[in-house]
Order: sequence, then structure tokens, then C-alpha cells
Amino acid sequence: MRRTGYLHLYGLNLVFDRVGRGLAVLLLAEEAACWPEPLPAGYTFYLLDLPGYGRTGGPPMPPEELAEYVAAFLVMANLGRPPILVRGLGEAVGRVLAERGYPVFSGENLSEALFKVGSL
Repeated sequence: MRRTGYLHLYGLNLVFDRVGRGLAVLLLAEEAACWPEPLPAGYTFYLLDLPGYGRTGGPPMPPEELAEYVAAFLVMANLGRPPILVRGLGEAVGRVLAERGYPVFSGENLSEALFKVGSL
């Protein structure tokens, strides 16, 4: 079951969905709806709507600024440094996060990415 949550960060209400139970995994694209396939059991997936996309308001921002929102979300949600699977705009944001030491993987093939995550 998908549950929707909100975190107030830097003046915006960042909207996210949480799905499942298990190891925390962040799914990062423009918005949560970019991950339509059924999500496998055994994980707690966090799906963000980045500022300016989906249900989160705000102006367009460069990937460096969006990465600040993602990093703040991880801190506020007490998730530490979970694996981050990226696609779409999330790829550019993921490059910034990877430079900061976050574990970032391509999310184009979800099953393959989760296999890599499982081998960490």
C-alpha cells in the first residue's frame, strides 16, 4: 500500500510516497509516478516528487539544488545513506549525490538495480 507523506524543507512541502517494508531504498525521478511498475516485497521504497514536479510545488531548479532537497529529506526522514535508484531527471541529481558519497544506481531496470543493492 502506498502512503503519502510531506516534509517541509526550505520553504516547500516535499511530497513523497512510501511503499512496502524492509531495507530502505530511495527511488528518484522527477516524481513518484515515474515508477509505475509493481514494486517488489522486502524493501521500503521512498518515492519523491522533486521541487517543481508532481505534487511538490516550487520553481525549476538545477540538479545541485535538487540534491540539497534530497539530502535534507534523507536526514529529516532518518534514513541515513540508503541506496538511491535513479531515472529521468533523477540521474542528474544522482550524479551530484554520488559525488557526495551516496550509493547511487541506475533504476532503468529495477530488478537488476535491486540485485546490485542486495550485494552491498
